[in-house]
Amino acid sequence: MKKLLTAFVGSMALASAPVAMSAEANKELKMAYDADPVTLDIHEQLSGGMLQLSHMTFDPLVRWNKDLGFDARLAESWERIDENTMRFKLREGVKFHSGNELTTKDVQFTFNRLKQSQDFKAIFKPFSGINIIDDYTFELVTSEPYPLLLNTATYIFPMDSEFYSGKTDGGQAKDAIVKHGNSFASSNMSGTGPFTVASRQQGVRVEFERFDDYWDAESPGNVGKIVLTPIKENNTRVSALLSGGVDFVAPVPPTDLERIRNDKNSELVTMSGTRIILFHMNQERVEAFKNPKVRQAIAHAINQEGIAAKIMKGFATPAAQMSPEAIRATTSPWRRALMLPRPRS
Repeated sequence: MKKLLTAFVGSMALASAPVAMSAEANKELKMAYDADPVTLDIHEQLSGGMLQLSHMTFDPLVRWNKDLGFDARLAESWERIDENTMRFKLREGVKFHSGNELTTKDVQFTFNRLKQSQDFKAIFKPFSGINIIDDYTFELVTSEPYPLLLNTATYIFPMDSEFYSGKTDGGQAKDAIVKHGNSFASSNMSGTGPFTVASRQQGVRVEFERFDDYWDAESPGNVGKIVLTPIKENNTRVSALLSGGVDFVAPVPPTDLERIRNDKNSELVTMSGTRIILFHMNQERVEAFKNPKVRQAIAHAINQEGIAAKIMKGFATPAAQMSPEAIRATTSPWRRALMLPRPRS
């Protein structure tokens, strides 16, 4: 097996391309990440690692593709009804890991839960509600015209409302979101995704097994089991791959790229992301930052090209504006321009 090392630039990672499978999915894949999921409750924490877990064990309504467009997933189609309303049609016959069938009541349950999550509620603040038309048709409604509605729909991974309803033997609500605590959802899971969590030791090992009733039977691939081992230290993680201990690692720091290039049995996969790193100038705390000439001087003093070339080893692009190439509203071509940060508290 040719080993893979991934040096993802940004936040796309596996979230845009979960491991696929076919009827012959019987291979075991050993992966090493810098950390493992801190919980099984996908609404407890918003992070890259938790989004990767969401795509492996759940499915979103729509998904980003590598061209930063949208692919239909659990929502097979959508249409604009008016300036504040988007109507979605769910796929029929989709099963949760519990055996329950996906319907709009699960989407409504998930939407309401996201509005309560500490980490997600700000993202869903523009939404005023959800209208249920029938078992497979629903509408997302915003309080005013909102151009990022589909972007936000990529965060909606329908949860099994029947599985997460009721109370535990200890009297705790199964749908409770407990930040950094113990809850039913933090240790139990029922999604619609390609893999189930077979076993988990926090900080040690997570085993995923293929979900035989996964709806997307046409996806290619041969992975039936995944073993995820968290290895925080960069050199140790890369060494584990080069020695054959694991088959796939992420992320790969720029300082280890030479080790990768010198290994004939490894393949480096890169992908552009959407993350913009910038230097904020708080004009409320520093009086000088209110002067545009001061901000211009600082902007000119920062060697973006040098940072991209030397520190990031070429795995970064000097920013010209507040959104990366291919994002809607980005000017084309992506010309270099001076960014003057706005006041920020």
